[in-house]
Amino acid sequence: MSIFWLSGAIPNWAAASDTDRGDRGDRGDRGENEEYSFNWLDPDKKIYVLQNRKYLKAGHPVISLMAGAGFSNPYKITYNLDPRFAYYLNETWGVEVFYTLTINTDNSTLTALGQAAPGVMPQIREIRAQKGAMIHYVPWYAKINVFNNILYFDWYFGAGGGVISAFVDQRKSTSTVSNFAAQDLYGIFLSSGHEYHLSQNLLVRLDVSGAIYQAPVNGFTGDSSWYSNFNFGLGLGWKL
Repeated sequence: MSIFWLSGAIPNWAAASDTDRGDRGDRGDRGENEEYSFNWLDPDKKIYVLQNRKYLKAGHPVISLMAGAGFSNPYKITYNLDPRFAYYLNETWGVEVFYTLTINTDNSTLTALGQAAPGVMPQIREIRAQKGAMIHYVPWYAKINVFNNILYFDWYFGAGGGVISAFVDQRKSTSTVSNFAAQDLYGIFLSSGHEYHLSQNLLVRLDVSGAIYQAPVNGFTGDSSWYSNFNFGLGLGWKL
């Protein structure tokens, strides 16, 4: 489909380019003020500028607060509170620091296991907090029509590193009381999300972030293996 579309679009682009050169000769200085030309796409001249940015990020700090759920722990239900602080050097690159607080509760799988086999205990590692920093790359800026209103948004990707505050349950069976021991781990953090601009200062954030880390298989002993922890967040941001 892409090849078919390009086979028809490329000749139109070339024809539009020739038309633009002729038009600039006829208009004189007016042609120098037109940054984009879409004659091939819109002969009626209804499209003037497609990528004008109404909401700018460069040089602005952004404070945001998101909340959501995690979906990586097989034995726990997790909820997250995620404050973040970002600063954009330009419209494409920025840096962000974050602190994620996680609340863990037993899920139905662990409850059923405790009822069926109270003498069995799986290896449980709770992640209760994450903190670190990421570099933001914002390659896409777009506009969409939502109920006849134009909504502007940025699509970003993030990568960085940080510390994971984990707690390992050391009990030997589900019939006994939990006995957690702290364990600090280092991880690689990745994220992707949208920032929907509601005004010059207020925005809505939609974010999926993940931590990739290495930890001992048996809690504190044994060979190490790679694990992941992914969270979904939705919240508000304020651009200063």
